[in-house]
Amino acid sequence: MPTSGRLRPSRAISLVLVVVVAAVTLLPGSGASADTAADQREVKRQRAAVASQIDTLQSTDAQLDAALAALQANVTATQAAMNDADAEVQAAQARADQADRDAAATAAHIDELRGQVVQAAVDAYVDPQADQTLDMFREDSANDASTKQALIDATSGAKLDVVDEFQSEQQRLEDLKAEAEDARAEAAQRRDALADKKAGFDAALSQQRQVSNQVAARISDKLAESQALSALDSKLSSQLAAEQAALAARVSRSSSGGGRGGGGGGGAVTVINRPGLSTVGGITVASSVAGQLASLLNAASAAGYNLGGSGFRDSSGQVALRRQNCGTSDYAVYQMSPDQCSPPTAIPGRSKHEQGLAIDFTIGGRTLQTSDGAYRWMVGNAGSYGFVNLPGEPWHWSVGGG
Repeated sequence: MPTSGRLRPSRAISLVLVVVVAAVTLLPGSGASADTAADQREVKRQRAAVASQIDTLQSTDAQLDAALAALQANVTATQAAMNDADAEVQAAQARADQADRDAAATAAHIDELRGQVVQAAVDAYVDPQADQTLDMFREDSANDASTKQALIDATSGAKLDVVDEFQSEQQRLEDLKAEAEDARAEAAQRRDALADKKAGFDAALSQQRQVSNQVAARISDKLAESQALSALDSKLSSQLAAEQAALAARVSRSSSGGGRGGGGGGGAVTVINRPGLSTVGGITVASSVAGQLASLLNAASAAGYNLGGSGFRDSSGQVALRRQNCGTSDYAVYQMSPDQCSPPTAIPGRSKHEQGLAIDFTIGGRTLQTSDGAYRWMVGNAGSYGFVNLPGEPWHWSVGGG
């Protein structure tokens, strides 16, 4: 006859079949969804690989638009996959940390219960509850199972509860340790997956930057041609300039999603309407170093430092700066040693700023100082992106120094 709270065998089997059928029904759908997402990412990767081989000098603007769109789609997809993988790592690590905390609390509770169990045993010896208990201790068989059980039975119900709880907590501790170990193993696997996803994102971003820089070079060439034509055919010159300005805007839009997030430290490259110059995160530099600067700004942003600053200055700006820092005479502006200025300021025509190869970095709206964490990060990392600090000016970094 079945007892209360138990399933009849036939009913239990039916329930198992229902669960199995449900699992079999659901698994293909969820697997198909995951496979579809992976397939879509692979298609975008392949399209981006083709787009990265485009001849930017010979292609039409429409072809460039399509290539830039394919590259951006790949960047977006790989960044999303990387973010998902990172979230999975964090979730697994959080489970491991929580299991560790629960295990520590359980171990502390076990220590308390162990003391209570020992005290219960001592009480049973010192203050037996019946004469039968005293007689029990006089028997030669005081250590046999029945005597031990009699000793436990002689304790109060509360003490029996302590023993039960002690045993239960020991099992819980073992379970929590196993749970923490499993979660740590999962976190390690997720980190491997994250590394793969990050490599995919970095490759996608590198492809995009490569083509964007090639397009920047094309725009520079076209603008130079436009300027050369200005005296001969002003209408054609204006037309070329307008076309390249529109293309530059499209390059900017296609690259805007490539950063890692954060504030003004994002590293999207925007080609401006001036030959050989690009704007990266609000900083105008030579197009030849735009990719390096974008990588540096993205890395700094990922480390928690959203850098800003100013880069290119034309000659008139350098002259004005010399007048401010060196003096107003022709000698002070054009001949005096930079070291005699306060702060030191390059002679017009010799500044790396005028070549778009130098940047005065800011953090939080002020120039970078040696006391800033961002400066220490730059000291440790900027060199790998080709930027060197000018001694005595923690804010001034350039390609090749100076």
